[in-house]
This record gives sequence, C-alpha cells and structure tokens, in this order.
Amino acid sequence: MTTKETKSLTRPNGKNGQSEQDVALARNGEHALHHDGELAIPHYYTTALRLVKTPDNAVPLARGVVLGIVGFFVILLVAPWVQNVAGSGAVTSFSPDQRPQTIDALIDGRIQKWYVKEGDRVKQGDTIVVLRDIDTKFLDPEFEKRQRVIRDNEAREAELAVTMAEQKVIQAKQKYLTAKANVVNANVDAATARQRYERAEQLFAQGLASRRELESNLLALQKAMNDSVKAAATLEIERQAVANAETELEAKRRLAQAKIAKADLELNIATSRKDFGVMLSPIDGYVTRIMQVGDGQTVKKNDKLAIVVPETDDIAAEIFVGSLDAAIVDTGRKVRLQFAGFPAIQAPGGGFPDFAIGTFGGIVKVVDAVDDGNGKYRVLVVPDPNDKPWPSRAYLRQGTEVTGWILLETVPLGYELWRQLNGFPPIIPVKGAKASDGKSKPPLSKMK
Repeated sequence: MTTKETKSLTRPNGKNGQSEQDVALARNGEHALHHDGELAIPHYYTTALRLVKTPDNAVPLARGVVLGIVGFFVILLVAPWVQNVAGSGAVTSFSPDQRPQTIDALIDGRIQKWYVKEGDRVKQGDTIVVLRDIDTKFLDPEFEKRQRVIRDNEAREAELAVTMAEQKVIQAKQKYLTAKANVVNANVDAATARQRYERAEQLFAQGLASRRELESNLLALQKAMNDSVKAAATLEIERQAVANAETELEAKRRLAQAKIAKADLELNIATSRKDFGVMLSPIDGYVTRIMQVGDGQTVKKNDKLAIVVPETDDIAAEIFVGSLDAAIVDTGRKVRLQFAGFPAIQAPGGGFPDFAIGTFGGIVKVVDAVDDGNGKYRVLVVPDPNDKPWPSRAYLRQGTEVTGWILLETVPLGYELWRQLNGFPPIIPVKGAKASDGKSKPPLSKMK
C-alpha cells in the first residue's frame, strides 16, 4: 500500500527519473542515490558493502607477513647458534695460596690486644692479635718447669727399665754358654763311659773281669747318657730364655721411646703454648674482616678471628654446573663471562657470543672429578690470553658474582630450538672425528 508521502518521494524528475525529494535527501545524507524499484536504498546499506571490499593496503601487508615467515624459517636454517653450558659462581684465585686466608684461634683464650684494623696492609709474619690463655693448668707460671721435671723422671725410669732388661739378656746368655759347655762335657763323659763298658765287656768275655765290674761300667754308661740328654734339654731352655730376654729388651726400648716422646711433646706444648696465643699473618695482603672485636672478649679454639686477602694478580672464576652438563665439559673450552657490576649485553641463551658486549673471554682449566655434595661440579676458568684482559683486581675482587657460558659446538638455530623443545642434550664433541671431505663437521643430531 502506497502512501502519499511515498508517492511524493517517487515522483520523477526530468532526465534520470529521480524525484526531487530523493535528491534533497541524498544531499542531506539520509538516502543513497540507488533505487530498488520505487523505494530508495538507505545509505547505511551501501556503506556496509563498501566496508566489505578489500582495502588497498591489505595485499602489501599480506605479502610482508608471508615474507616475514619465510625469512624466519630461513634464519632458523642458516643462523649459526653456539651451544653452551651456563653456570654461575664467584671470582677467586687459581693458586690456593693466593686465596683468602682465615686467622683461627689455636687456643681457648681472651683477646688481649688487636694490632690491626680492617683495611690494614700486613706482611707475612706480622702480628694480628694476641690471646691470653685461659686454660687452668697453663695459668700456673711454674707449669713449664714442672713439666720439664716430669719429662726427666719419665726418661730416667724408661732408661732404667731398658738397663735392667739388658742385664737380663746378659745373664741369660751366660747361662746359655754354661749349658752349652755342660752339653760338651756330658757328651765326653758319655763317650768315655761307653769305651769303658766295651772294654769291660771284652775282658769279661775273656774271663779277665768279673760280672760286677761289667755291671758297674754299664750303670756308669747309662748315667752318662742320661746326663747328656739332660744337658741338651737344659741348653734348649737357656736358648729360649735368651730369646725371651731379647724380646723383652726390645719391648722395653719401644716403651721407653714412647714415654720419652710423650713427655717431650707435653713439654714442647707447655713451652710453646704461650706462642699459640700470638696470631700471625700467613701471607701478604689486606685485613678485610675482623670476626671478633673488642679487647677482653673470650674466644674458643678454632674460632675465626679475621680474614686476610692476598695482594695478587692471580685470578680465576669458579662456576658450578649440573652433573649432566659436567659430563660434556672438558678442559680447553672457550668461556664467555659476565661479572656482576660490569655492564654487559648478552643474547638470551648465550648462543651468539660474537655479538655479546661487555663479556670477557676465558678458558676451562679444571673440572672437578667429584661434586660439591649437592650434585654440582666446580669448573675453574682462567683468563683467555687471546682475548681482552679481565678488569683490574682493584675493581674485580674475589667473591664477585660471575655468570659463565661454556661454549660447545656450532649448530643451526632451528636445530637448537628443536633440541630444547624435545629436551635432548647438546651435541657431544668427538675428538679426532673427521668427515669424508677432510673437514670436521658436527652432526645435526646425535642420540643414543
């Protein structure tokens, strides 16, 4: 049903048949200039159609996205990534005698006087602190003298015991010689008695001797033989007595030496006890920390009193790595180090060492054969002579935190991402392995 208003809107206007009202509305933005039959199409319908149309900058944007994706995959295939093992630790010295030394109390005592303060430079043998002994038995001023008397008495008793043992050996040897002579005499008597008995037997057979003489000679022979056997037994007893006396002598000598050594040790302790209260610096360096402060404070044996840091140019970094990474780290490997307090820019993961700024080069010197008790292995890194020198020891001090990346093999970046996603270990280098063309090339994957 057409109203008057609608008809007025559809009245033709000359050449193109458009009504004057439509032209006016179109000018005011209320209707579009297109018609659908007799009714005018609202402008918002044509606006939606124009929005559906592809913008002019969509095609270049799509091309850029595609090229970006292709370039990303090309970078993954071409970009070299240096596999590494990361660890952290602190700055130290390579030589053990150049590391910080602690001053420990050797006795239970009371601080009598400090001769240094923190920051002082000391030389080897300089006095750090003096302790006063608080052990009751060493408080006696006559203790050393009494200990010397005890030592002398112990030595005399030990020597006397040895002398008595030596006399027993001499007596035993004399008895042995007497028993030996008795054996010789008994053997001679037995031989003589045998000859007499044989002669009496011959005379008795000829009727020149009586039976009584024969029996008397037989009894004499038996007695001589018994005496010979008894003398031989006595000789064996005396020989064993000599051996026992010599064994006892050796035991007395060892016991005497032990007693004298113990007495000497106690005397030396008593003599040098006063020296134990004087704490000396073991090295040249600086006093950096005093654990106990104030005169009159009591300390126990083995308490830490102070720390002396040596003045040396010897420097190294100790970093700790896990047990899985320690299996593929060997000496001579290159390392990139980042010290705390020194600005540095490092790529995430440390795979681009050539583009790192502010890092320092190092070489793996030692890899511990055992862990530290927590499953971590210590790796000692020394400066790389072919790289820029490390910061001065005036700024890079022992104990400074350090992060290190031990460099392994170079692989494509895409392979490294694939390895990380799968949790595979880094490529284990095979020493002496060569490709068929004579160039050493690490494999892209190596799994057992």
